[in-house]
Amino acid sequence: MNTYAITLWDNTETEIAATPGKAKYQFFRGHEIGDMIEFGDFVKKVKCHLVHKFKVEDLFTPHIEEFERMKKSRGIEFAYLGMRVEMNGNKGIIVGYYGMNLLICLDCNWWSENCHPWWKMKYFDNKGNLIKEFTE
Repeated sequence: MNTYAITLWDNTETEIAATPGKAKYQFFRGHEIGDMIEFGDFVKKVKCHLVHKFKVEDLFTPHIEEFERMKKSRGIEFAYLGMRVEMNGNKGIIVGYYGMNLLICLDCNWWSENCHPWWKMKYFDNKGNLIKEFTE
């Protein structure tokens, strides 16, 4: 999601939303401004500008050196950020690590799951071929 700065009456706050209109509406609903002003008037008075545009890289862990250390310790040197995996029958993508585990964004979710790299895990190459499989 994108991040927008909403300014109303010299007060600036951020809202995370897909569009400026949705950011304004979330701000309006979240601050109970409806008792003071109608939404149509609110939209005219509020200033909204994009602070951060969502990029796919936002999902990935920034500490590559630590990720590489974890891979070596766990014996999964072949793994990389963005790699397709299947965890317990659910397909997803490696987006980072947490401690000695992988963070995987499953295809059905927009958040990441903390997963043990050996528990019912399958690793696939770019062509979809199975590289490694852990059954337990």
